[in-house]
Amino acid sequence: MSIEQMGSIKLNHIYQMDCIEGLKLIPDKSIGLVVIDPPYNINKASWDNIENYIDWMGSIFKEIERVLKDKGSLYFFHNDFLQVVDIQNWLKENTEFNFKQMITWNKINPDFKNYGYVQQRLAINGMRNYYNGFTEYCFFYTLQKENVQTPFSKIIHAEMKKKGLREIDFRKLKTSKNGNPTGWCSNVMLGKNIPTKQDWHLICSLIGEYDYEHLLKTYENDRYPFNVANVKQDLRANSNVWLYPPARNQGHITAKPVELVENIIFHSSNEGDVVLDCFMGSGTTAVAALKNNRNFIGFETEPKYIEIANKRLEPSIMNRSQKAVRSVRV
Repeated sequence: MSIEQMGSIKLNHIYQMDCIEGLKLIPDKSIGLVVIDPPYNINKASWDNIENYIDWMGSIFKEIERVLKDKGSLYFFHNDFLQVVDIQNWLKENTEFNFKQMITWNKINPDFKNYGYVQQRLAINGMRNYYNGFTEYCFFYTLQKENVQTPFSKIIHAEMKKKGLREIDFRKLKTSKNGNPTGWCSNVMLGKNIPTKQDWHLICSLIGEYDYEHLLKTYENDRYPFNVANVKQDLRANSNVWLYPPARNQGHITAKPVELVENIIFHSSNEGDVVLDCFMGSGTTAVAALKNNRNFIGFETEPKYIEIANKRLEPSIMNRSQKAVRSVRV
């Protein structure tokens, strides 16, 4: 596999260094997606007790803001809600990040493969923390605000003004069983939804012909990536409640499931994009990135975790190298 560079940083490499120092090596506006699982500052381990925690996280977020592309996305995990409130207030006051969603990771899998683990956690006599926790949270931000209008809605409103059309004229294009106009086009006209090709054909019957594929490409080029998954294949995919069992033991006490991180990567990046993880741990983000034809950059201070991560990455790196050789031969 050929090694690509981003400034002085090699892609698909985990660096043993403090992430703030590592981030300074990354060029401005060069990263498509950031996925971080930072210390929660809840004394889970020696690395999870940080003085001036909010200021420390803030300095990391400012560097992430610098290296993230204008259309880039940020996801970060946490589970201490009082600290999350402080972090979100800090982001609102000190950065250009725009909050999109709070995702709840429910660790009780719907098929209850982890049922014994759940029973053990909930069977503690004298429990005093009032509902034992089986959730963590993932917070989704972008630098880009939602567009008030789309290329489709802009054209609709311009033609409505030019031709003297009203919303009811569009609503009549699709009627109910009783023959009454429907509200099928309202969200398209407001810029909340993108029309299907069939619906756009109906709209063009009133406003004139406009190339659907061109407008769709313009919309996708201007907007941050968000690839909607096929819910028939995975009902969890587009929901803000994610049902994934805890990760298998990879030698790290707070590892995330690969499948969960893959869902983030699928939704908020495209093939060939660079995914940054400032707290790489045992390498889950790197594994998920390579599996889905993305590149990664990782930082981690603990050498034992880097060793675990590199071992986990060996099959993916070998597979990518073999694919590259085959493509050259072809």
